[in-house]
Amino acid sequence: MDNNHKSTMKSISKLISQSSQSFFSAFLDDSKDKQSKNKEREEILKKLQVASAQKSLVVLQLKEVPTSQKFETVSGWIVSKKIGNSIMLRLQEDSQQIRMITVEHIKKVSTLSKNDKRLIK
Repeated sequence: MDNNHKSTMKSISKLISQSSQSFFSAFLDDSKDKQSKNKEREEILKKLQVASAQKSLVVLQLKEVPTSQKFETVSGWIVSKKIGNSIMLRLQEDSQQIRMITVEHIKKVSTLSKNDKRLIK
């Protein structure tokens, strides 16, 4: 009985140790993921701020819209001077229409400045 009790205690302590290690590992991975998302968000904000200052045409790829597509693409000019949690975009297709887009929904940003040689319609 004494050997059986020791082996049971060893297996329980091993299980607890492995659980703690996996929990700690998952915690660290989650922190890295959050840092990566924060860095990506900061880069998007920086691009949007530059585009706003230069009055550049902006093409945004938006994440997961409720339609059947996996993403949506919109283009236009940023109306607001300061970029926060959301932006106001004057759409290229209809210059009378303004759309509010939250930064969290932006997957990718492309810009085309007025100084660029390519044609902007």
